[in-house]
Amino acid sequence: MTNKQGLLFPEFEKITLSQICENADEYIEEYEKYNINYEVLNVNDVTFKAGTKEAVHSWFRLTPSYSPELVRFFLNYFEVKKTDFVFDPFNGKGTTIVECQKNGIKSAAIELNPLLYNITKWSLNWDINIEIFKAEKDIIEKAFIKQIKKYELLDVEEYAIKAKVEIPKIHNVYRWWQKEVLKELMILKEVINKKGSSEFKDFYNIIMSVISLDCANVHRNHPTISFDDNHSRIINVWSEFSMNFDKVINDLKEVSELKNIEKAVIINGDSTKLSKYLNGYKIDALITSPPYPNRFSYIHTTRPQLFFMDLIDNATEATELDLKAIGGTWGRATSILQKDFLEPNKEISEFLDYIPLLKPKNLLMCNYATKYFNMMHDHIKELKQYANDGFKGVYVVGNSRLSGIEIFTEIILGKILINSS
Repeated sequence: MTNKQGLLFPEFEKITLSQICENADEYIEEYEKYNINYEVLNVNDVTFKAGTKEAVHSWFRLTPSYSPELVRFFLNYFEVKKTDFVFDPFNGKGTTIVECQKNGIKSAAIELNPLLYNITKWSLNWDINIEIFKAEKDIIEKAFIKQIKKYELLDVEEYAIKAKVEIPKIHNVYRWWQKEVLKELMILKEVINKKGSSEFKDFYNIIMSVISLDCANVHRNHPTISFDDNHSRIINVWSEFSMNFDKVINDLKEVSELKNIEKAVIINGDSTKLSKYLNGYKIDALITSPPYPNRFSYIHTTRPQLFFMDLIDNATEATELDLKAIGGTWGRATSILQKDFLEPNKEISEFLDYIPLLKPKNLLMCNYATKYFNMMHDHIKELKQYANDGFKGVYVVGNSRLSGIEIFTEIILGKILINSS
């Protein structure tokens, strides 16, 4: 079917919760206990995989992200108009606002992680001369080959001294990257800095962010990464760059044909402090996915790119960012949370029914969940000030099991949304 804005959405067959959830009866029991209405939506593939074949969305892989199709589904479901303002307070890789920009809908998002903020900012720039950008690839390749030959007898540390560049300051740097691979990545980065046009810097930054991880010694797990110390992969830095460059070029050609796009806005900030960014705005629709209470840290997982792209300087900076993040549990956050019982915000304490069960089993996990819901409460209180009449929104969340205790995230957040003032 086609909605009023001309967006295309397929018809979906009705399905039941038991078809997609092994312990459906447990969830249904919880929903009925709290008089929560629920509807099962069949939206095909809602995971990041569905975006790997779509223009712009495919540029950067973030495993715990949702699909562009899910955004289109909710734009239709909420009957979003061209004149509406769509907001995503937990931007991630920018799926919501990239899709809004494609479809001419005004939108904005907030992201705390410097890498994800910049990836989104770089991904929103489509107004360039594609043919001139395409032609620069040969210039970059020739300069890269020349520099590789120039420094072929030097190891990575000798190259860094000679070229006056810095090796990424991440801990265990040579466990993350083979020395020769890291040298080639650094040479390519320096070549781009000197030979690449400033007009195309955003796209070079995206590509280098992507290949810095693709060329690393890691397993791409779901949703985390881990060291792959014994791999036998042949890593070709230029091939990785070339493949991603061509993908960006092809996608830019596709989006250049779109009519009446509406440039999205991305803000580097804290979603618990919306009043710093949203004065003068009224939100008509919200499509977002906050972190889940599952100990997954976006800062921790994006460390290789954060360091390689010079977005952070040291581990302390990374752990401080994680402490500010909703869901952050790495480094100093863990040190703080494992000490004393964290009191829940008074307005939401009655909703956190996991505390009596989880606190005696694992204080750290109990405090982690409470930090999460306290910060989500702070966010929701701020959000309500900017909701327009007729506001509609969706939070895509997942439940967690901490030390064997089920955390019904969607029920708790639902209660917070209804009862927060």
